[in-house]
Amino acid sequence: MGKRLSSVGVLATLGLVAQVAAAQVPPQPYPQQPYPPQPQPAPQTYPPQTYPPPQPYPPQTYPPPQTYPQQAPPQPYAPPQGYPQPGPGQPYPQPYPQPAPAPPAADAYRSPGEMAYLYGTAIAFGAGTGIWIDAIAHVNDPGIALLAPVALAAAMPVGAYIWDLNDEFARGVPSAMATGILLGGVEGMAVSGLQWQLTGGIHPSSDGSQWGLPVWSTLTFAGAAGGAVAGYAFGEWANPDPRALAFIASGAGWGTLFGMGFGAGLAGQTDYIGNGAALGGFISYNAGILGTGLLSTFYTPSWASLKYMWLGELIGTVATTPVYLFYLGNPQPYHGLVASALGGLAGVAIAGALTAGLADAPGAASWTPPFQLSVSPSQYGGAQVSAFGQF
Repeated sequence: MGKRLSSVGVLATLGLVAQVAAAQVPPQPYPQQPYPPQPQPAPQTYPPQTYPPPQPYPPQTYPPPQTYPQQAPPQPYAPPQGYPQPGPGQPYPQPYPQPAPAPPAADAYRSPGEMAYLYGTAIAFGAGTGIWIDAIAHVNDPGIALLAPVALAAAMPVGAYIWDLNDEFARGVPSAMATGILLGGVEGMAVSGLQWQLTGGIHPSSDGSQWGLPVWSTLTFAGAAGGAVAGYAFGEWANPDPRALAFIASGAGWGTLFGMGFGAGLAGQTDYIGNGAALGGFISYNAGILGTGLLSTFYTPSWASLKYMWLGELIGTVATTPVYLFYLGNPQPYHGLVASALGGLAGVAIAGALTAGLADAPGAASWTPPFQLSVSPSQYGGAQVSAFGQF
């Protein structure tokens, strides 16, 4: 029994070993079967291709080679002039222009030049007011007659200073007031002068038609006072440029010079030269104010342009003087004043057109007309008007 079990164990062991060995042996691949040979198609034959013989290319023509100018050898870099050289370790400054600074805003208040203009006209207005008081009061004593003109000539600018000190004038107001005093006072004097001339002048008629000094001085005072009020109102409303006001005042002067010469030249007889000059000057004075006033609404000349316009007036008048050579032996040479008046006005127009775009240099001082008027009491108790100029 024991041997049978041993035989059985041996067999079992052998079977187990055979199974393990069979598991370790990889399975053999199945042998591939060869494919049957495939029949190959017969090769195709193509007819031979015939090509045209190669064509020769035409000879190419090329432009002659260009010759270039000899280039200068490169120059070493030089820094721009006017810039400092950088030091060791410092960056090189860039030569780019700096942007221009913005123009300063226009000042809303008057300039010192405007106040000087107002002070000057205030002195003349005060003296004229004193003369008017003496005239209507019939003051004939020279010492007493000087009291009112001197006192008011000093009080008027002081009053303007105190007014401006407590309530500073706006821009353009002092110039407008001064121009109003000037133009209004001259307007009153023009009316008085015209009436004086048309009623006989220095040889008045015996009918007493001449108004006399009290009326004449009253017209001058009323014109100046009315001009001051109108100028203040206009200045507060429009804040005009002082150059525009100087343009209007200059227009009054140009008109007066033209009218006096033109009116005197048109006189038919020598006795009427004065009447023609007075009437022509009065009309053209107001026409000059009106014309330049309209122009100033859209054009404001520079101070330099105003100077050249006055110079043009002088040159135009002088340039026409050869016309008087044609009046040698003529009993009416004063007719040449017509040409002189037209020449002066043409000189103003030409100079104004040529310098219309001329601008003032920054910080340039204002310019005043080349003539000044002053009113002072005479030694006989009346008024004395003086005019002086500079060129």
